[in-house]
Amino acid sequence: MPWPLPTTEPELLALAKSYPFAAPGQSYLFRNGAAAALDPALSAPETYAGRTPVIAHGSNRSPDQLRRKYGDGNEIPVTRAWLSDYDVVYSAHVTGYGSIAANLQHAPGVRVCVFVTWLDEGQLTRMHETEMGGENYFHGVLEGIDLALELGPVQGLKAANVYLSTRGCVARDGAPLALAAVAAEGRQDAASAQEDTLETLRARHRAHEDLDDFILRNIREPARRAGLIAEMGAQALPAAAPHFRPLV
Repeated sequence: MPWPLPTTEPELLALAKSYPFAAPGQSYLFRNGAAAALDPALSAPETYAGRTPVIAHGSNRSPDQLRRKYGDGNEIPVTRAWLSDYDVVYSAHVTGYGSIAANLQHAPGVRVCVFVTWLDEGQLTRMHETEMGGENYFHGVLEGIDLALELGPVQGLKAANVYLSTRGCVARDGAPLALAAVAAEGRQDAASAQEDTLETLRARHRAHEDLDDFILRNIREPARRAGLIAEMGAQALPAAAPHFRPLV
């Protein structure tokens, strides 16, 4: 793990079950390890000069997760946004901290709430370390998109960087399963909370275990987790992001 896990079983279970973690209902400034109000006056272009816009559709929306990754010594503008023709769905893999992670999936007619983290060069390098070390994500750019910003240097972006899963999508009734914790307009497919999704995966793949044992073993036994991910992949729907271009 690129950041330290809790040490007690109750803390581990609470972490795994709470993904994608709490996010404010508006844009914010990550400062001193917490979310502060993002003053609209900070929307001047010079505030964002030298920063790369990176779409945060899963845990990176949350100041709690940014604190785990960056500690207290960074300042990051985080702007709430709406991305058209995509939804946030469950990726067919389990994280090292036991959660079923998120991915963006092309969904014409859907408009999903995401955040944009504006990262300087050092912050982007750190984000690479936390996202790409487990070989579950590509880094690249979504181009030709409609991403409407609530605050920031512009009203909308046609391109933004993003980390997308190398895995497929968890399916329910033949369709990608969306994250209930992420707001969306026009969503037609089913959505599920994290704990319910973990229970679905447990029932499918390890029906003889109870949920908490299932989660804890996935955290503590990397080889077992890799086997579970392989099983999930065999039942997954293909990922779809036609606007995505990988970056080296």
